[in-house]
Amino acid sequence: MSSSDTGSGQTARPEATARKTATPKEMVAIGTLCAAVGLYFMLVGAGLLPIPGGPKNLHAPLWIVFFCGMPFFLGGFAVLLQGFGKANEQGELPATAPHWMRVGQYLIGVAIFASFAIVGSWIALAGEAGQFSGFGGVTIARVAFGIGAIIVWLCTIGFAVSGARKLRAARQGQAS
Repeated sequence: MSSSDTGSGQTARPEATARKTATPKEMVAIGTLCAAVGLYFMLVGAGLLPIPGGPKNLHAPLWIVFFCGMPFFLGGFAVLLQGFGKANEQGELPATAPHWMRVGQYLIGVAIFASFAIVGSWIALAGEAGQFSGFGGVTIARVAFGIGAIIVWLCTIGFAVSGARKLRAARQGQAS
């Protein structure tokens, strides 16, 4: 029996590669790329750049395009913030990080959740009926997106409340 034979006739696979934390340079590159993609869609949504393929390709108001780009922009900015703030693998900043970085993380998280909730709400309430397809039709799709939007709004509120409490506790801990 070979060293890689498990005895059951199957060959054990060696571990692919150990997970490694992104280096600060990698975080800057990833963050910059995500932020640039998001910024592009935010600028299209703001009417400052042309709509790719022209207005006939637009199936939502420009403000929805803006909110579709915002999570990418803010997510990229969050990666940059974590890289510069020397966050750990869980994204937690060290105790020595300035308070404004923690506030920035919190506000970015709230804004990302809110962006998802806004887009889901618009799809549920006002999305073009002709864009829905598949099992159940328009009504099922609107109900599904509506339920999803409610869940994301609740997550937004929960994240906002939890983050505010953590920020307040951290601020009070610094004052002591």
